[in-house]
Amino acid sequence: MSSETISSQRIKSWATKVGFQDCGIARARVLSEAEAEFRHSIDNAYHADMHYLERDIDNRFNPESLLPNCKSVVVVTYNYLTDSEPESDKYHTARYTWIQDYHILVKNLLEQLAEDILKDYPTVKYRTTVDSSAISEKRWAMEAGVGRMGKNGLIHNQHGSFFVIGVLLVDQFCDIYDKSFPKSDCGSCEICVKSCPVNALEIPFQVDARRCISYHNTEDKCPNYNELALQKYTFGCDICQEVCPWNKKKIANPLNVSKKSLFLPLKNDDLETLSESDFKHYFSDTSILRRKYARFRSLIEAKRQQEHLCRMEPQEIIQYATKVLQEEADAVSKLTGYLDENFVKAVQEIIKCKGRVIVTGIGKSAIIGQKIVGTFNSTGTPAVFMHAADAVHGDLGIIQKDDIVVCLSKSGNTPEISVLIPFLKANGNILIAIVGSMESLLAKEAHYVLNCTVSREASPNNLAPTSSAMAQLAIGDALASTLIKMRGFTTEDFAKVHPGGILGRRTRLKVDDLYKMNEVPSVKEDANMQEVILEISGKRLGVTAVVEDGKVVGAITDGDLRRAIQHHQEIMSLKAADIMTRKPKTIHENTLAVDALQMMKDHQITNIFVVNDDNQYLGVIHIHDIIKEGIY
Repeated sequence: MSSETISSQRIKSWATKVGFQDCGIARARVLSEAEAEFRHSIDNAYHADMHYLERDIDNRFNPESLLPNCKSVVVVTYNYLTDSEPESDKYHTARYTWIQDYHILVKNLLEQLAEDILKDYPTVKYRTTVDSSAISEKRWAMEAGVGRMGKNGLIHNQHGSFFVIGVLLVDQFCDIYDKSFPKSDCGSCEICVKSCPVNALEIPFQVDARRCISYHNTEDKCPNYNELALQKYTFGCDICQEVCPWNKKKIANPLNVSKKSLFLPLKNDDLETLSESDFKHYFSDTSILRRKYARFRSLIEAKRQQEHLCRMEPQEIIQYATKVLQEEADAVSKLTGYLDENFVKAVQEIIKCKGRVIVTGIGKSAIIGQKIVGTFNSTGTPAVFMHAADAVHGDLGIIQKDDIVVCLSKSGNTPEISVLIPFLKANGNILIAIVGSMESLLAKEAHYVLNCTVSREASPNNLAPTSSAMAQLAIGDALASTLIKMRGFTTEDFAKVHPGGILGRRTRLKVDDLYKMNEVPSVKEDANMQEVILEISGKRLGVTAVVEDGKVVGAITDGDLRRAIQHHQEIMSLKAADIMTRKPKTIHENTLAVDALQMMKDHQITNIFVVNDDNQYLGVIHIHDIIKEGIY
């Protein structure tokens, strides 16, 4: 390698000639401070599911990991602003998609720059990268003095932030290196932070990809299309850039026609009816092609549906929801015609099963299966849920020889279930299918088939599992309820397996559990009014029992005291027997609290006296004692 240094001025001149906006050059080194910040971001999972960022972190900030003996890092910026915009005003995409794919465009320009360098410095070894390797282009842009990190995590310079970065590594020193830029000169400005509709910029200078719109509509492998449909952008996001004051300046030379993408002339209707071949044609020169047609189409359709619902009048919403419920009800109603000896035998097999009921499925069927397992377990039928996908990857050990397997599937032909069936046959397990296709592999191989076929889904486009899921759920409830009947499973049995729930408390909690927490107010019939008042106020229950020989003969409430004051001028001369209510309501200590509550409601009282088998007075419970236990 030649010891001759490369002229920085000439590199920058060549960079301008090939079309780059800015060019800066930094001495190659390990950016250890940037690596520490990056590791902090990874540790806090700000990178969401982009797990490739977790690999080779040591090399990400060391240019020699890409080019051995690297001495200089040339960083260029390429402005992607054009003099025209897409015709579509509904399906917005980030500005960088309006030009040819920058990965290819900038890469080609970097190769041209490298060729110019080689003409004068033929011994130079180099490597180019444009968002295609582990190296951190943004940090090297700061190091080379062509940009600063903004609070929205983006690089900006005197021209704004609508540019992409390219890096050229060379194995020779340059004669002059540029001064690095500080992290930010944004000052107290937080316009970008406040503009983000999903709060992905809550931590300045750090984008939380888990929230970021751009991440979810470009990188996320399993996006929530319904949530994305509520956002402005279909691909990428420019919200935080559009509001940035640094982007208010006009670019003198916007890109010419030759660099613009083919899809710009497409209107809303064109994008909504785009075929897969058209998609490949119009987006072949953009970064959007990486998203694949199916995902692009799904988001377009979700936005169309969202827009349609937003246009629906209130009465239309009610009418449509009613239609969905009616279709699901019809689907469940038709199941009665499918009940046959298969259902009878399935119930009989489960009743005599010495093992457990293993319920399995995949997708929405798996979710319904988990609910069925919960119902089984809470009503006396031991059950375990096993996800069909996990089953074929090691969880088959859950299934023992005495277990019965209930498999839920709409199609009955999923790959996971196809793999599961031979194992169950070899293991000797009884297989009960809850299936929506009687011609499927599952229906043909199962010992007993519970038909839950539906003619169509209640969802738009007959796609989302709605009627089919409801049918599976109904069949599962029919199984569980029939088993409850056959087992003679009582309310008390139910309470035993629900000790912490409201229903458990309703069937378990007794008056005896409550009255002991209260004082025991009591006076004799000849007690004077001062004694009565002190007993009622001191015991804080608003009532006192009038007791003779240990038995309740009357009751005095604070309401009785108020009425006595209204009707008697000399109230203090009265005795308890003069104002008490005779033969008040009492309740046995072993009575359920829920029955005590009903008794209070029936007689419109708030307190009731508790007695034992000998009708001896034990105490008092207040309606609030029952309510605070969660019993209503």
